[in-house]
Amino acid sequence: MKKILSLFAVIILFMTACDKNTSVSNGNNTTGQGGSLARFTIVNNYLYTVDGNYLSVFDISNNNSPVYKNKIQVGFNIEAVFPFENKLFIASNTAMYIYSITNPQSPQFESQVQHLTGCDPIVANDSVAYLTIHGGNRCGSQLNQLQVYNVTNIENPIFKKSIELTNPMGLGMKGDNLFVCDNGTGLRVFDITNKYNPIPLNIITGESFVDVIISDNLMICMLTNGVAYFDISNPSNIIKLSTVKN
Repeated sequence: MKKILSLFAVIILFMTACDKNTSVSNGNNTTGQGGSLARFTIVNNYLYTVDGNYLSVFDISNNNSPVYKNKIQVGFNIEAVFPFENKLFIASNTAMYIYSITNPQSPQFESQVQHLTGCDPIVANDSVAYLTIHGGNRCGSQLNQLQVYNVTNIENPIFKKSIELTNPMGLGMKGDNLFVCDNGTGLRVFDITNKYNPIPLNIITGESFVDVIISDNLMICMLTNGVAYFDISNPSNIIKLSTVKN
């Protein structure tokens, strides 16, 4: 398992490299591309990391000499950070926090949403946030849900819907589709044409999915025992390209 985690980390590091040629656009900013479980992200010339209680900021405008800039206490048991435009969506095992990075060196708290204890990867855009909550083990809950929030008013996120799942973990968005790793059941594909009402479209079985990274029509999936690659150009007919297993 450690070998696979290391491989997935290398993939994330490759896709979040400081070289602008390897970055992607997320809203109006240039960002790194990582999974919903990622503990770090790049937005323009800044690296943001979370480490349990804190959000740290590094200036990486000089690739050879990163400069530590700031450290902010966010909460407790911080697990993941996801960027969109000038916002950071930060997940803990009890809440979703939203920070503005209009001033990139000094993120400012915008709002938060409390939920029952559970691990919660997150993806979001300018109007909707999706997070999964899964229980068991260290997560301290029996809740297993996909939750949907309206974040059009960033200062007042509104809960819209929850969908009961088996053991949901990482997730990713592409266009009108949401991909949710429901460990033990499969990779669930939802139609989010109505963004606040995900509709089941497809499910990929045969693997135990943990997290996803989506880049154009390629989806890279972290498995409990490896990494798998899929062509998602047609979400109704997803094609496995290859797998690497330990």
